[in-house]
Amino acid sequence: MYNNTSRKGLAEDVSIRARQAGWTVAGADNWHGKIVGSTVYYPPGMQSEAAQLAKDIGISRTKDALPNMKKDRLTVILTTDYAG
Repeated sequence: MYNNTSRKGLAEDVSIRARQAGWTVAGADNWHGKIVGSTVYYPPGMQSEAAQLAKDIGISRTKDALPNMKKDRLTVILTTDYAG
């Protein structure tokens, strides 16, 4: 779970929400770089899981994982559009 905003604690807050929905969260940190909107990124074969996680935490956007992301898990990047 990554925070791409100046809002302190956002990644941790959303991690708690994901855990309450039954997801395992590896960690919460900041993401540096430009992301268009809050997104759940998924590796090959995990598109349906990404859609479910997105629904559970209130994100409407899912996309293929970026090249530098781990290929065995979903990656969430939260941006200023995240309403929670």
